[in-house]
Amino acid sequence: MKVPVVHQDGTPLMPCSPAKARKLIRDGGAVKKWTRTGVFYIQLTTLTSKHTQPLAMGIDPGAKYDGVCIASERQMQTSGMLIVKNNIVSRMEQRRNMRRTRRSRKTRRRPKRFNNRKVEKGWLPPSIKAKVNMRIALIKSLLTIYPVAEFAVEDVRIDGNKLKGKKGRQYFTWVMTGKTRLYDYLRKCGLLTLYQREDTALARRICNLTKTAKKSELVFTSQAVDALALCWLKLHTRDLSVTSFLAWRRPEIVRRQLHKFEPSEGGIRRRYGGGDALGFKKNTVVQYRGDLYRTGGTTKGRLSLHSFDFENRRVIRNALPEECKKLFHQTWFVKTA
Repeated sequence: MKVPVVHQDGTPLMPCSPAKARKLIRDGGAVKKWTRTGVFYIQLTTLTSKHTQPLAMGIDPGAKYDGVCIASERQMQTSGMLIVKNNIVSRMEQRRNMRRTRRSRKTRRRPKRFNNRKVEKGWLPPSIKAKVNMRIALIKSLLTIYPVAEFAVEDVRIDGNKLKGKKGRQYFTWVMTGKTRLYDYLRKCGLLTLYQREDTALARRICNLTKTAKKSELVFTSQAVDALALCWLKLHTRDLSVTSFLAWRRPEIVRRQLHKFEPSEGGIRRRYGGGDALGFKKNTVVQYRGDLYRTGGTTKGRLSLHSFDFENRRVIRNALPEECKKLFHQTWFVKTA
């Protein structure tokens, strides 16, 4: 596994071996750091040159899962898998149904308005926009610790002739607009090269890389293998052995509502959702009775704590807030394999 290195002024340098990183930290030549995406790196405290080697980032976008890989001409530096699927469509449908139900009741309400139906140029549906923004956020985080100057992306192609009806044409337009926004950002950061799906498959066969059929499996061979093949197409990486693999996902936070949709016993509708709970921002890593947890919601003045891992399961319902020691706020969940 390679450890990313940055200069004193924050300029990304070439990664080093774990042994060299431990020696630099022990001798005071570097300090430990973590990115917002949970990637560990070191920052040098002594002056050094800024010479780097060519690095390329391979990106294989998908509808639910993306593959990412960073490699040099010599070997792979890191690889990963980004989970971009979300529940935005179902949540918006639920919100729309509740709004229509509310307007059918004989209560005070805001009347319908039609002056907010104009669609601006470049508009994207919230579900597709969230995926594009998530990709850009991850790439931006990786570029702060890796000196990447070239990008190899498998171009997303949709045959518009096979799409029927108005919704099909709209989906075609939204996907094209979303990938254009991603490509424009990558062109600002470096040299972008687009490849077709056939090119990636051919590179896998030449390099003897195997790909699993199950795309949701959090392993290198599900999505990141295509990203490595894209790096090989760009730089002809000699050593294709896997050095590291990470899986990323963004936590889903229930947005604040006036109350729960369904009333509890006695017809009482309690408040629901929100980003804060008893003075803790949700997904804050805390130390509780000697162990690490993430904060969740609240019930009757007590905190619910979640496991400090990729699954983020709720394990404690009634933790006392004064017994939780704040450590840091985590915006990404990362799994190391």
